[in-house]
Amino acid sequence: MAEPGLPSYSDVQAAQRARAELKQNFMTLTNDQLDIQELFRSVAAQLETTPEIGEQHPLCDEWNELRQRHRRVYRDSQQNAGLCAHFLKNFADILVPLSQSSEVSIDQKRQMIGKFLETIPVHLNAAKENAERFSELGKEVEIFPRKVASALRIKAEPGGFFESIWTGIEELCMSIWNTLNRLLTKLVNTFKLMLSRLEKLRFSCFGISLDVHFHRYQSLEPESDMHEMTPRQVVGEIEDDAKAITLKLTAFESAWHVVRLACSWLQSDLALAKSFTTCIPPITQACDSNLRAAALVHTPLVECLNAYSVGKSPDFF
Repeated sequence: MAEPGLPSYSDVQAAQRARAELKQNFMTLTNDQLDIQELFRSVAAQLETTPEIGEQHPLCDEWNELRQRHRRVYRDSQQNAGLCAHFLKNFADILVPLSQSSEVSIDQKRQMIGKFLETIPVHLNAAKENAERFSELGKEVEIFPRKVASALRIKAEPGGFFESIWTGIEELCMSIWNTLNRLLTKLVNTFKLMLSRLEKLRFSCFGISLDVHFHRYQSLEPESDMHEMTPRQVVGEIEDDAKAITLKLTAFESAWHVVRLACSWLQSDLALAKSFTTCIPPITQACDSNLRAAALVHTPLVECLNAYSVGKSPDFF
């Protein structure tokens, strides 16, 4: 048997598994948050610079609202993380040590456990709400490219059958132009050096002279602002960014699912510990052992939540 006051081998294993799971779920969230913000900016810029949409289009307003909503959800979740971390720290630093003190009666121990049990649902519900809000936001971001595609179709030439023909012709012409442009560029580049060295040629015929002057060669490579993306390309880029945002939001949803499970487990652990205090006679050792095991598992979560609340990655190995 394990010595009194020391965690058992199974408790240590459970703590190691919990630490590994927490590390997996929380280590990337800081970078994910930065990536999400950049992806939101990227889509906003794409919408504003697309001629068929522009800054005044309702889709720009809708996307900016999703962007602001993400900020609110993230900010609220940071606040919840700080409160939950404080609660779990009090559990490990106050309840567990006091439960092992000989100066605390069994009735006092039962009351303390009861107070903590009353508070757990607050953090349990907050974790559930955070996970749901990230999930709902991800779903709306995921369907947003369809709205963009619909708006671009409405802006196109005649609808229905002719619209599909126009889209096909547009893409075919763009493909032909790109091919011809590449071919022409290669041909011109072949003579680039020769042309750049020529300044003047003189032709004479029947006493008449004609001077042909060559100016310095200018590249035929298209400038970046000369190429406009097709509607399908616009939708494709926005869809890729939206998928990336959705995937990263899923990481936040998963992290808060882990917090929710941790709160549920703590609730079960405390309920079991409290039940040992109501036995006749009370099983004090079983109560204390249960509380120590719970503290061992949930201590790493405090580090994760504290780091999350200030926008950093947890620093543990």
